[in-house]
Amino acid sequence: MNTRTRLLLLGLLAAPAYAHHSFAPHFDIDKPVEISGKVTEYEARNPHSYLHIAAVDENGKTQEYVCESHGVTVLARLGLTSDLLRPGTQVRVDGSLSRHSQYMCFFNNVYFADGRAFNVNGPRAQPAQASAPRTDIFGTWMLAPAAPDPRRTNTSRPQPMMESLTPAGAAAVAAYDPFKDDPTFRCDPVAVRRVWGAPTTPLSIAREGNKVVLRHEWMDVVRTVPLDEREHPANGPRTSLGHSIGHFEGATLVIETANYSAGVLNQYVEEPGKPTRGLLHSDKLTSVERLSFDAARQRLVVEVALKDPEFFTRDFDVSRSEYAPSDLTIEPFNCSPEGVTGTISR
Repeated sequence: MNTRTRLLLLGLLAAPAYAHHSFAPHFDIDKPVEISGKVTEYEARNPHSYLHIAAVDENGKTQEYVCESHGVTVLARLGLTSDLLRPGTQVRVDGSLSRHSQYMCFFNNVYFADGRAFNVNGPRAQPAQASAPRTDIFGTWMLAPAAPDPRRTNTSRPQPMMESLTPAGAAAVAAYDPFKDDPTFRCDPVAVRRVWGAPTTPLSIAREGNKVVLRHEWMDVVRTVPLDEREHPANGPRTSLGHSIGHFEGATLVIETANYSAGVLNQYVEEPGKPTRGLLHSDKLTSVERLSFDAARQRLVVEVALKDPEFFTRDFDVSRSEYAPSDLTIEPFNCSPEGVTGTISR
């Protein structure tokens, strides 16, 4: 194959791996792309990595193409390392074309001249199973994959709470630009529910005396939950992850969180016939998380209930997610802010 870049209607590709922002607002699954050329730079970063390729376009001119994928930690676990993507390396990638530039894409596969190929959505992206059965909520876990749906992203599911906004909530949504204000561009972990939803990075839960410590590889989040406190500090600091206190109900850990700063629950909300928006919350948000263990299925089960009477006319439906045991080691995330390099700014 020559180095000419081919924008091909190849039919439906394998479901894209969803990056840490929503896939659909940035990339078009109905416009598959294939690019062949030489690597000029590999930005091995979190939360997203960027592969720069010098390739000849359909007019015979050499162009620089920039293709995004998972963060460096995830790609390295799959074997796709910086050593393989040195400048001058001949590669071919396929994926989905950017909605913002004909010279950008999200790549699903990387092919090398010696025949090696890496699929960022392949079997190795599944949770690494733990060697011994679990007996409780403690240990390292990975989000268990839901049933695959190649036509839908995490945020394009129905968002009924958009219909339950108060005037204050509607004003906050109107003021939010998802393509500039996404907290992940600033390396902010966004919100507790978003932290639980990180699809490709592990988390751990440990009991340390009178506290439970949750460590998420995503954005290097560490949450310390005291078990001997009953109230949140009245004048305590407000952050995107708030202040948590916890207690056990039998074997179920209950985490109550308040003292949130005003922020974002869903970075991107996609509704038919409407522009992409976001789902915002006020500093009156509170949450209750219930962490239990299903021994028969070897799953950590997490339920999250949210309330925000300032921005919403009703409480949120309880969300539920499940996690599989894993032997993965939690690696430093070392997020890099995405101002100049990020998808939107190019």
